[in-house]
Amino acid sequence: MSPRNLFALALISFIAAISPTLAANISINAGDSAEFGQGILATSTCDSYLMMVPKPVLQNDVFYLDTLEIKDISSLNHDNSFTIQIYTETGTTGLLATPAVIQVGSDGVSFTKTSSGDNTTLETITANTSTPGGGAKAEPGTSSIRLKSITTDGVTKIRAQDAMKFTLQTSGSGSCSRVYALGDTGPAGGTIAILPTTAGNSTGKYFEIGVPSPSSLPWCGSSDAGFSTLLGTGTTIGTGAANTAKIAASCSEGTGFYADQYSLGGYSDWFLPSAYELNAVKNIASGGSYATSSERGSGSLWYQNIPVGQPVLNDHAPKGFSLRSLPMRSFSAN
Repeated sequence: MSPRNLFALALISFIAAISPTLAANISINAGDSAEFGQGILATSTCDSYLMMVPKPVLQNDVFYLDTLEIKDISSLNHDNSFTIQIYTETGTTGLLATPAVIQVGSDGVSFTKTSSGDNTTLETITANTSTPGGGAKAEPGTSSIRLKSITTDGVTKIRAQDAMKFTLQTSGSGSCSRVYALGDTGPAGGTIAILPTTAGNSTGKYFEIGVPSPSSLPWCGSSDAGFSTLLGTGTTIGTGAANTAKIAASCSEGTGFYADQYSLGGYSDWFLPSAYELNAVKNIASGGSYATSSERGSGSLWYQNIPVGQPVLNDHAPKGFSLRSLPMRSFSAN
């Protein structure tokens, strides 16, 4: 696959000479400087800020390159890869026999070294998808990885005085969209409760839940058309929004109307979860008896007690029965 951003870091001086105090400066792209072992700032396909931290080890009065850390990796890098090489000051042949290639998984926090023959090993230090990074754009995620056991041929260590330049190239077919985990805060300020990978979710979207209604409500007003009329609602994940639109068109009050009118974080596209949408969030939502937007019949609905109670599509009640409303919205991260 062709590189998407050739240079994250290129032709950057590592050190001119290493003193026993490890205080020699290294030059950085725009003329800034950092001390050896302190770090080199870089960018990548999906990061406005990365830090590479080479660390030495002293053996028999000689300093060798011991490890190379890449820090502050955002979760936006999912399904992309990092290609790393080390050079002498003027050399064009890498000191690693082949570049080290590190693949970032689709979750944004799993790292696998896919290269062979580069004579390094990989360690994941920190896997973090949500903490804002240190760059100006504060991309979510601050994962750290480390290349260890760095040699040129499996035996010969690289002298620190020879490791003068580093390159980090990013490539791949992944995107730079946000990766969320269960319990994360969503774009509207709700709680992420359904992932694209959640069983039964074929929408490819995330779902976040808002704050439940402060009190219990009927499903529909007794004088409204939807109180005794079958609206034709669905039960599966992905049907809640359409269900709620039908309820809002036929009910002037109630749990569906409440969710339809709900607003948080500047978003007004909230809805009352369908039966399987509510069931999918039972381990995330706060406890209570909640209505779903799924009808059982013309005068009844499915509901569920969270976190304990009957399985999905077991508990039902008349549309006049009072239950709490749990607003939900879905969105694509791309």
